[in-house]
Amino acid sequence: MLAMRLFPLAIVLLCSTAAASAQTVSPSGQSASTGESVALRDYESCAFEDGLQIVKIDSLPPGVQERTIHTTHGPKTIQMLAGRRIMFAYGLGGDFFANVKPELLPSSSWDADKENLLDEIQAMLRADFNTRPSTSLPRAMHGIEVHGLDRTELKSGTLGFYILIDNPHHIATSVYLLNQEPLTRHFQTIEQYRDLRTRFLDRYTGCIAQNQTLQTPTNGGPDAK
Repeated sequence: MLAMRLFPLAIVLLCSTAAASAQTVSPSGQSASTGESVALRDYESCAFEDGLQIVKIDSLPPGVQERTIHTTHGPKTIQMLAGRRIMFAYGLGGDFFANVKPELLPSSSWDADKENLLDEIQAMLRADFNTRPSTSLPRAMHGIEVHGLDRTELKSGTLGFYILIDNPHHIATSVYLLNQEPLTRHFQTIEQYRDLRTRFLDRYTGCIAQNQTLQTPTNGGPDAK
């Protein structure tokens, strides 16, 4: 039964959106204060040279401030101050390629939450023998930690699951890399998928880092971050 909770988790989450064309890139359903949400803006304003783009952004539903993940030590609760669901596709009418969920976590529980989120990956690997940990990617891209796994074949609705750890800002981002219809997807082999995965993660983390740099105060003295 545990295996059914892994990649199908992303599939269930996507069922209500995958069939419909994305219509807006404006966050909706704000559930956190403006100050808490500002930290996530750097994650929702990226464009890509190959035509991949953000086509839909949703905020956490009102009142949602926690979620449960499955780890090797059982269920764990992740508290959230703010969160987004950002959908990426090749064109407004194209199939979704990535479902990205950055979450701003409390600083008081950051270390424990980070450990549990990384252990979630281990639970997924144990439960599904058709997945493999990512070993070809660097441990960090543009200052953001990258941890994850991929399927060994182009099967199932979700081909890869990654967690991006932004330690300075206490933001953890779950990335679901999605399969698509064979006739329209931008990859036809597992090797092509991996190349596209690496390009996406590199360019997305690079965009986030650049956005954060642009937001950095330049007149705050030596203590400015």
